[in-house]
This record gives sequence, structure tokens and C-alpha cells, in this order.
Amino acid sequence: MITLENVSLSNILKNINISIPEGGYIGIAGPNGSGKSCLARIIKGIQDPSEGRVYINREVRPKGKVSSDIGLVLSSPENQLVSSSIEEDVAFGLENMNLPSQEIAKRTEEALKWGDLWESRDIPAHHLSAGQQQMLVIAGIMAMQPRYLIIDEGASMIDPQGRVVVLDAVKRINRENGVGIIHISHDLSEFIVARTIFIMDRGSIVWEGEPTKLHHQEPLLSGLGMELPPLLKLKSMMINSGYDVDDKAMTAEEMADEIIKVINRSA
Repeated sequence: MITLENVSLSNILKNINISIPEGGYIGIAGPNGSGKSCLARIIKGIQDPSEGRVYINREVRPKGKVSSDIGLVLSSPENQLVSSSIEEDVAFGLENMNLPSQEIAKRTEEALKWGDLWESRDIPAHHLSAGQQQMLVIAGIMAMQPRYLIIDEGASMIDPQGRVVVLDAVKRINRENGVGIIHISHDLSEFIVARTIFIMDRGSIVWEGEPTKLHHQEPLLSGLGMELPPLLKLKSMMINSGYDVDDKAMTAEEMADEIIKVINRSA
């Protein structure tokens, strides 16, 4: 478990308390300048808090120590690629772990096949689409077998098709590999599958709860210049109009079922 206890940083973060269980999935949202990316750097260990403590499995992480078992994906994939060769880019992190060459080759192939990039391995990395480049970044991190993965606006600079692929990959990493996800974005629709969502404003957490309760926070979100995802906005409108809608309905299929139930009750 990763635990942030009373974490503050100058005038940027104020008394942050978050627990992230191994295999869990949390979302951290907020407008630009709310402190989300600064929080990502502190969780990874790139930056130390000025106050408070970061615990990794109940042990205080020493200052200046970057957590090797926490991967970090940033918004611009080009800035995270270290080699023009697709295979070498994945192998780079493994080589820094001083793994045997056979293990490096095995993990590299597995990671590229997982990211649907194995057939493209001879293409220069800069010829890939932005979505493919981000998948290459994620594949390189996954080859190192992290226990947690931070996605800091990781789909914000990708075309719509690539965005879907990347976000689906993040869900698979959590569901199939048991990797804990810390998903940071200004777009609430990206982490409806999260188990807990934290809303930040001016360095503080102003709301914490399950995604199924998010539609109750429309006034708060509006005040922060944020919008509910379309499906949750629809649910909010139906509830405010007096219709009986299941609070747990989140997906398009679930909302379609609720609309059918409303129509049948009215018939």
C-alpha cells in the first residue's frame, strides 16, 4: 500500500491524505493548477514533500528516493522515449535493472506483443502514431513489472482512437496484471472504472468518493470549471426530473437499461 499522510508542499499542496492499495484503482481529478502533477511526482518520489510522510508498505520512504516499483506515464509520449528503436526503448529500463540478456529479450518481446507493437518493431519509434508511442512507453514500464502505475494526463495529447486504446490498456493492466493505478486527469470520463475518485482544487482534496456518487457533485464540479461525463450528466438530469434511476448505473449499457425501465414504467 502507498499512503500519503498530511503531505504538503510549499504553497502547492496542502495536507493531502490518500491511501492506494496494491491492485487498487484511484482517480485524481481537478482543474489546471490544482496540484495533480505535483502530487504524481511526490508519489513517484521525484519530489519530496515539505511536510508529511509517504509510506510504502507501512515504511516511510526516505527523502530523495525514487520508487522503482512505481511507473509514471506523462502526457507527451515523445518526451519519454529514450531510443529511436522500438525494441531498444523497451529494453533500456530492463538493462538498467541489470537483468540477464535472455530475460531482457523475453520481457521485451512479451511487452511489445502485449502492446500490439511486435509486428512494428522494425519501424523507427518516431514513425509511430502518438497513441502507439504512448503504448510503447507503457510497454516499456510494464516490462519492468511495477506494482503501481501513475497515468498523469497520459491520454490528453492523443487522437480519439489512440486514446481509447491507451485507456483500455490501463484498465487491462489493473484487471489482468493486478497493478495499482493512480490515474490523474482533468477529464472525469477517463476513470469511471476507478474505485475511488479524489477531486482537487488549489492544492487540497475537496471531495472523495465512489464514481457512482459523482453525479451528486455537479455544483462543485461546475464551480471548478469541470463537467460530468455525458452519461453521468444524463443520469443527473433524469434523477433531478424525478425518475427512479439506479445510482450504480455508469456505462452506456447500464444507462440504456435504466431508460428502458423508465419507459416501461410509464407505458
